[in-house]
Amino acid sequence: MAARTPSVTRRARRPARPRGRRAAAKAATRERITAAALHLFASKGFDATTTRAIAVRARVAEGTVFNYFATKEDIALHFFEQEVDSAIAAVRRNARLRKAPLEEKLFALIQSQIEYLTPYENFIGAAFVQALRPSSTLAFSLRAFALRARYLAFVQELIQESLPRHGANAMAWAAPQAFWIYYLGMLLYWLHDQSPGKQNTLAFLDRSLALGVRMLRKGTLG
Repeated sequence: MAARTPSVTRRARRPARPRGRRAAAKAATRERITAAALHLFASKGFDATTTRAIAVRARVAEGTVFNYFATKEDIALHFFEQEVDSAIAAVRRNARLRKAPLEEKLFALIQSQIEYLTPYENFIGAAFVQALRPSSTLAFSLRAFALRARYLAFVQELIQESLPRHGANAMAWAAPQAFWIYYLGMLLYWLHDQSPGKQNTLAFLDRSLALGVRMLRKGTLG
């Protein structure tokens, strides 16, 4: 009598999505949510924009928005992280800037940031208002502090590349913090600049950086 062969039940398996494709799909969803939120922040205001409205515009479920971003402030911070990373990368890959004077490097940094922000000018104004609130995580959160620290570390790197280290004093080490305040002031100037192509902003940026770096050099070398 022939032995009975036990039957083996094979469960059909769905082919796993490649990790690269899955990551790309997630990144695309994250950027779609971000773009939808930025549009609504600019057109309706930060407070008036709901996560439901963001989900509808991004064509995702409302729960999906929360899977990527816990709060609306997190969406805004994600945008500003991209802006800072893009500007830093633009300066780093510009070989011409490696031996350029400090004021030219700093001009290129802020110009890259402004170019990135230009399509979202209305949102930037709304973000400023939101960031001024003491309870806002857009300005007062560990993630916001980490972003500012990364930005200022790069500014410090540019300063150290351009100024002699042996003569550095407290003024040189305090320069990145002063530059942060200066940058916020430049953003406000840019937001209110009505000149064609914001040419007044670029002209003021050029003149003020030249003056500031001249003062920094005197303080460092004196």
